[in-house]
Amino acid sequence: MRIALVYDTVYPDTKGGVEKRVSELASRLAALGNEVHLLVPLREGTAPTRTAGVTLRKVVRSRPLYTRGGRRAVLPALAHGLGVWRLLRRERFDVVDCQIPAFPSAIAAWLATRGSHTKLVITWHEAWDRDWLDEMGGVLGRFGRLVERLVARLPAVHLAVSPQTAAVVSRIGGPAPEVIPPGVEVGGLAPRNDSGGPADVVFVGRLIPTKNLGLLIEATRRLVSSGLDLSVVVIGDGPAREKWQSQVVERGLTGTIRFLGSIEEWADVMAIVRAAKVLALPSLREGYGMVALEAAALGVPVVTVEHRRNAASHVVEHGVTGLSVPADPGSFADAIRLLLEDEALRSRLGHEARKRARLSDWEAVAETTQDLYAGVV
Repeated sequence: MRIALVYDTVYPDTKGGVEKRVSELASRLAALGNEVHLLVPLREGTAPTRTAGVTLRKVVRSRPLYTRGGRRAVLPALAHGLGVWRLLRRERFDVVDCQIPAFPSAIAAWLATRGSHTKLVITWHEAWDRDWLDEMGGVLGRFGRLVERLVARLPAVHLAVSPQTAAVVSRIGGPAPEVIPPGVEVGGLAPRNDSGGPADVVFVGRLIPTKNLGLLIEATRRLVSSGLDLSVVVIGDGPAREKWQSQVVERGLTGTIRFLGSIEEWADVMAIVRAAKVLALPSLREGYGMVALEAAALGVPVVTVEHRRNAASHVVEHGVTGLSVPADPGSFADAIRLLLEDEALRSRLGHEARKRARLSDWEAVAETTQDLYAGVV
């Protein structure tokens, strides 16, 4: 099959869960004998490239993904949608799979492929519904919610990466999507050991407000104030970094919390996670929470928060594979303390997390996705 995967950012230029899923899925679909193209923004001067059977197609030049306030920028998404429409008017694919939240690109793909033999697939990584108003404010929020409902009703095959997202898509008027969760590179990940490492607690994520790093910072302050000696590293970058670094300084935690920025190689990130005792995931919004699955595959228990928009709750089962607690500093601090001080509990949760993560293999995800594509074609 000739397959186009569409998203308005690309890995590793942007290291997010959607980008990682698209990258992993593309390479495995190509290995199964498909011709795979990524319709993405690329940096100025970057030519289309073909690697391991996957062709990167530049439909627009890369622009900053977020505003200075940490919200998704609108103009880059619109420009990407226009670029997708232009390319799909010229070329035909058997399947075009658009990743949401790239709404303009999904609408553009539908407009460009109407009346053709191309089959449109829309993969939902998130669905916000009424939360648009909180995310984008009044006018943009109401418009965004309207566009989301429009995309949910487009005549296409709809997929979701989590049951939580599938339920929201169905609620806003779309068909009930089939759920195909992301995978994890199980074979390439060795379990953690207790020989020690650069940090006790690690955070991995884009530094934007909904990742809620401030909760971990305040929880760490409480733990240090109570006499607990611990170290925390933050991996990632984004518009909220300066604000959170200032918060660390104000609370006297510069010797406890270190910001490592964005790390180029995924293997280097996983090495730091593997050496840690706990992965902290305080995020209030996760479409799936791939880093939680990756930590689970390493046998590292996760502490996350109970929130209706945090789909990582499907990865972290409280008391079984990790801890899921209320989104307040006291509860988060208590959960981290419990795992740091109780080695037996940490080992038990990590062992069960790794056992379950082994069921989420990328090869199986690619084969399931290919079967679905072949069925609609």
